Amino acid sequence: DIPFTKGEVLEYLAFTEKQVADRVPVPDQAAESGFHRYPVSKLELQFINIRHIQQHTGELYECLGIRENMEDLRWVGYSKIYSDLA
Repeated sequence: DIPFTKGEVLEYLAFTEKQVADRVPVPDQAAESGFHRYPVSKLELQFINIRHIQQHTGELYECLGIRENMEDLRWVGYSKIYSDLA
């Protein structure tokens, strides 16, 4: 059974988007990062953070594969095209 209908999920998505918009201020992306050791803009700091998270995600993925001896780990969005290349 499907726990939620597509309409319910879209309604909840709209609700959460409004909550975020109402509560989270939009930062000035051109402003300084706020960290003296990072003399970059807030926008550039966001890119640095994204890359940092990607690095740790890759490390966790690798550790999981080694620890669980899983040779065929697949990301959720992994398509048949990529599996044919392997």
